[in-house]
Amino acid sequence: MKNNKHDDERYIWEKLAQEYVSLYKIDLNSGKYEVLRLSDRTNAIKIVGNAGNIFENFDVFAGKYAEAFITPDDRAEFVKWFSCKNMKRLLSRNEKITYHYQSVSDNGEESYYEAYAVKGYVDDEAFDIFLGFRNIDSIVYKEKAIQEQLQNALDEARLSNEIISAIAKTYQYISRIDIQADYFEEISNRDEMRLGLKKEGRVSVSTRQVCNNIADEYRDAYLKFADLSTLPERMKNEATIMLEYRMKNGDWHKLRFIEKKRDETGKLTHVICVVRSISDTKKTEQRLMYQVAEAKRDAALKTRFLSNMSHDIRTPMNGIMGMIDVANKYPDDMDIQQKCRDQIMKSSKYLVSLVNDILEMNKLEAGDLVDQEISFDLTELLSRANREKQTQAEEKNIEYIVDWNRAELKHTYLEGNPVYLERLLTIISNNAIKFTPDGGKIHVWCKEQYAGEQIAVYQFGCSDNGIGMSEEFVEHAFDMFSQENETSRSTYEGSGLGLAIAKKIIDKLGGTINIESQKGIGTTVKMTVPFKFGNQDEIFTKRSDDNVSLEGKRVLLAEDNDINMEIARFMLENNGIAVEEAKDGLEAVKMFAGSQPGYYDAVFMDIMMPNLNGWDAARKIRSMKRTDAGNIPIIAMSANTFAEDIINSRISGMNEHLTKPLDEAKLIETLKASLADMQTES
Repeated sequence: MKNNKHDDERYIWEKLAQEYVSLYKIDLNSGKYEVLRLSDRTNAIKIVGNAGNIFENFDVFAGKYAEAFITPDDRAEFVKWFSCKNMKRLLSRNEKITYHYQSVSDNGEESYYEAYAVKGYVDDEAFDIFLGFRNIDSIVYKEKAIQEQLQNALDEARLSNEIISAIAKTYQYISRIDIQADYFEEISNRDEMRLGLKKEGRVSVSTRQVCNNIADEYRDAYLKFADLSTLPERMKNEATIMLEYRMKNGDWHKLRFIEKKRDETGKLTHVICVVRSISDTKKTEQRLMYQVAEAKRDAALKTRFLSNMSHDIRTPMNGIMGMIDVANKYPDDMDIQQKCRDQIMKSSKYLVSLVNDILEMNKLEAGDLVDQEISFDLTELLSRANREKQTQAEEKNIEYIVDWNRAELKHTYLEGNPVYLERLLTIISNNAIKFTPDGGKIHVWCKEQYAGEQIAVYQFGCSDNGIGMSEEFVEHAFDMFSQENETSRSTYEGSGLGLAIAKKIIDKLGGTINIESQKGIGTTVKMTVPFKFGNQDEIFTKRSDDNVSLEGKRVLLAEDNDINMEIARFMLENNGIAVEEAKDGLEAVKMFAGSQPGYYDAVFMDIMMPNLNGWDAARKIRSMKRTDAGNIPIIAMSANTFAEDIINSRISGMNEHLTKPLDEAKLIETLKASLADMQTES
């Protein structure tokens, strides 16, 4: 898990730091470091060598570098700044720090470098940073050249207007200031409208005027920087000083005072004031910082994902393995055997639901969805969804109330994606049942909010008096793996992906979802989804299967996995059904084609099979020119539970889609319903 995090961080920094000639990852607590990038053009390569020598810690490495390439006058400052202790102190208060220095190579060539350090992964044990070095000769020499040209021009008053104009192109504003007289005179102003500065006047007055346009958090710093009464002392040993600040409109400026003239005692009397726009540079810097923050967030999310999955997968697996051990120790105790089987089944179902949620979320995140418009009967969908949830609620002694008083449905034959809608309603009602204690109540409803010429908007609601959520948590309820506290993971089984999946689905359907909740009182979820009006003639009304008998029925079972074949065969034969087997879709097509019409009463078809998959096999059967090809029930059996798989099964001509692991009661119920539908059609 940690290696994955480091790989992600390295990948990102390689993308972000193309201009850095060397890049290191350092743990400031231990001093241990890793060389992420080292160009042949750096002085450091001469210390590290082609073999990539790593010293005891980064302090030693910095000391070796200083002895070899930093002048004696600057060496102590260099070593002190790059000490792990100092960098940790600076980065404890800031997200990033920079340092500029001059180095001298073996042949006496001088170069200027900028060190840029950004805080990385930090916890009680580690304080990771990324430290990059880049050559800034071009920047330094350009800045010095501009300053020298500007100072020479103003000091000696011999610079022509052409040269002043050329220099002025680098800055938005240039003026000369007489410190003692508190007076300024503009030399150049390329942005009069935005800067709003006068041609001349008192500096103190102009400073207050400019402050009105500066962002509040930078105003005090600007006032202190522009205070002429302290400027001579601040520039006593400096030729230039500068300040970066942000305007209220979001623009960034760099204000610089440059020494122009000193009196006989060395006291500064005149300066040049220049203002440069650095908005583009700041935007780039902020974008990089945002990308770093996003990388940290993604890394934290991956860490959280692996931690949650480790817990959520191991918990049911531990239950399954533990119950098997218990059952093996008491082979003759039927009560214990039954209890163990029940617990194994419960843990297995939870494990399957967890895997389904993870895979479905991955599909939704990737945007791998099917845009299929299917005609459906909304009342039938709601009846089916509520019937299943009412049974589930009764097992917890929860009153599940379908509030028909709110069901103002004028249009029930619709066109859209009923699979996604049913999945959405299932997620919300599952959560309500899960987090409502025994004896609680759940109200669900559906009403038509708006109807136009071709579409209607429906509200689907679910209200419970369960444990509820705090206001703070509601804001993050749609985040992946969100559960309000860690105890929820063991008290209420679940992946924490349900609402995240619901949000993805509702966005896909073009609807909205809103949660209102109070801790200890309950939760209300309201969803709105638009649907087109459907054609009633295209919607098949299902017939009651109460009088359908399976005794003596014969089915064709296509399944390439021996264990799955054995399980499905047992379930069918256990209900008096004769089973004939096919090992793949191609064999199933041949067996059906070689049989007399009406010989098979139904076909059960796996999807992922060699030679010919279940979908293509179903299409071939439906296209045969025989009396039973068009109406024989073809039922999919697949480990794929995604909505698009169910939709693809329907498109291929299959009547129903059962998901593995198979449930015998669901399998038989589906077969009966399909046979009843076939009788209605005939």
